[in-house]
Amino acid sequence: MVFEVHCLIKIFLLATLPRNILGRLRCLLVILSLLGVFKVCPAIELGWDSGRSVGSENTASSSHTPNPDFSARSVQEQTQSACPQFFAQGREPQILNPKLAQNIRLLCFSSFAVGYSPVSRTPLWSAEHLSRDSLYRAKGLKRVNAFHEEERLPSGERSFLSDYAHSGFDRGHMSPSADQPSEQAQQESFSLANMVPQNPNNNRHLWEGIESATRTWAKSAGDLYIITGPLFIGSSVEQLHGRVMVPTHLYKIVYDPARRAASAYLVLNKETDEYSVVSLEELSKIAAIDFVPALNAIQQQEKIQLPKPTPHNGGADSRSSSGLDQGSDSERAPRSREYPDSHSQSGSDFREVEHLLKEIARMIN
Repeated sequence: MVFEVHCLIKIFLLATLPRNILGRLRCLLVILSLLGVFKVCPAIELGWDSGRSVGSENTASSSHTPNPDFSARSVQEQTQSACPQFFAQGREPQILNPKLAQNIRLLCFSSFAVGYSPVSRTPLWSAEHLSRDSLYRAKGLKRVNAFHEEERLPSGERSFLSDYAHSGFDRGHMSPSADQPSEQAQQESFSLANMVPQNPNNNRHLWEGIESATRTWAKSAGDLYIITGPLFIGSSVEQLHGRVMVPTHLYKIVYDPARRAASAYLVLNKETDEYSVVSLEELSKIAAIDFVPALNAIQQQEKIQLPKPTPHNGGADSRSSSGLDQGSDSERAPRSREYPDSHSQSGSDFREVEHLLKEIARMIN
């Protein structure tokens, strides 16, 4: 493709304003995008879809782009969420599988929201907006185990207390009771619509440590968005009484709005002290869910460092009396399955530079 010489000069002069190469590449990508939209340089064609607005967060080449058959529904949900306060920029997670999306029920509670699936009879995600103030209020509340069925759901879609009885699994909170800033919110967190069948040891040790570490970070940062949920991976997923699906994995996404960046803890739903930290893009590909639509494709590829889990003996959210020996794992430190340098800023910058170069090459070829 032929470029006009004066246009190239302007681009590279502007692109050299930032001091580092990453900043220059970001600047160059933005300039190329603007030129493509506003036709300042007629020779540059970026292939934007007709009607796509400036600042659109999904380019045509992005693997993050939703299924076309589902995009209309996604736009409607993004602008009409019943409880936008729990989501970054008010935009709730979008299910990218059209068949699965048709049955999802949004349940709004006082301090969290749930995307509930009548197929699994569990949440697919549970979202919270944690603040320093809300967590200090939550700390003063005494936990009251008030597990209950979700009466807002049709009887045929909800899980029952009897589903979990003598199952060997805990009723695992997705939005933890310890996060809730009022008695009403805490009571609501015990709805079975906010629960999944969880390995008891996992729930009381590693997972409790992840929840505690997240709260500590939220108190320090002052403002975080959290999305927690199950994954069902494989062709044969266990079910409680043939009704409630047992997750193979659990995830907890932590989004820092100050940095416009997020990552997720990912753990197996079994007795373990190992966990992984994955990017939003990696998790979205597994789950077929766009968890934070407010972030663009490049931002979703970034993987930020998450705090190491800090489990306490017994755990703040122990949920059943299965008689397991809780002391056996209490001194075992959780271990990340990542390579030692996987969370480094330099590694993250390298991946973004690589992506920006590919995107720029796509634009000018």
